[in-house]
Amino acid sequence: MELQFTSGQVCKIFGITKQTLLFYDKAGIMKPKFINGNTGYRYYTLDQFDLLYLILSLRETGVPLKEIKKLLAQRTVNKTITILEDQISEIQNKVENLQAAKNRLYQNLTYIQQLGEIKNFEEFSLKAVPEQYLLAMPLQYINGLPAYHLTLSKITECLANHSIPFYWKVGYVTTLEPPEKSKDLMFVVLDHAIANSHVKLKPAGIYLCTYHYGLYETLDNTYEKLFTYIKSNRLTTIGHIYENYIINNLATADESSYITEISVAINNAAKPLAGH
Repeated sequence: MELQFTSGQVCKIFGITKQTLLFYDKAGIMKPKFINGNTGYRYYTLDQFDLLYLILSLRETGVPLKEIKKLLAQRTVNKTITILEDQISEIQNKVENLQAAKNRLYQNLTYIQQLGEIKNFEEFSLKAVPEQYLLAMPLQYINGLPAYHLTLSKITECLANHSIPFYWKVGYVTTLEPPEKSKDLMFVVLDHAIANSHVKLKPAGIYLCTYHYGLYETLDNTYEKLFTYIKSNRLTTIGHIYENYIINNLATADESSYITEISVAINNAAKPLAGH
C-alpha cells in the first residue's frame, strides 16, 4: 500500500498551516490523493511532496497563484527548468539587495557607535572627503515656513521610484548668500549616481568640520563659532556648507542628543589649524 500522510503530518513536515493546504486544494493547485469518506481525513502521498515543495518555493519568491496553477497544468521539463532558472535569478537579486541593505545599516550602526564619544573630539578638524552623489531637493515651504518633513517625503518618493531604499544619511546644504538668494537643499547620500535632475555632486576635497550638539534651533551658535574660526585662521572656503545629521530623530526622540556635523571645503588646507 502506498505510504500516506495526513494533512496535519504534511503541514508539520513543510512548516505550513492546514489553512494553506486547504487553500491550495480549493484553488485546484494541489488536492489530496485520498479523502476518507467516513472520517473526512485528507491524505497525501510521497510523490506529492516534490510538487508541494515547488509550489511553496514559487510562492516564496512571489509567483502569483494563477501562474503556478498554469505551470502545473501545462508543465514540461523545459518549462519547469525555465521557471526555476527565473526564480533562482530573482532570489539572487533579492539576496544581493538584502546584503546591500545589511551593509548600509551596519555602516550606520558603526558610525553612530563610533560617534558615541564624539564630544571628546577636536572642536575643529580637517578631513579629506571623497566626492559624493547626493539626491538633493529644494526645501519646501508651507505658509512661509520651512517644511522639512514634506521635503524629505518628496526625496523618499523619488528614491522609491528608482527602487533605492531609504537610509539615514540625511543632510542639508546651505550657502553663504543673502537669504533672498539662498537655495537651500535637503539631501540623502547615494551610493552611486542615478539619472535624475535632482542628483548633485559634492566635490572631493579637504573640508573643515565641526560638530553641533543638541537642538537645531541653536545651530546658529555653532555657525558663529565656525565663521569666527575661519576668519581668525584666514581660511578661504569653497562652495556650499553641508550639514550631516549624524544623530537625529530617526535615531532618538531626545532632541538634546542630536549630533550634526557641519563642514565646508577650504582651498588652503595646508595651513595648520589653530591649536594643532
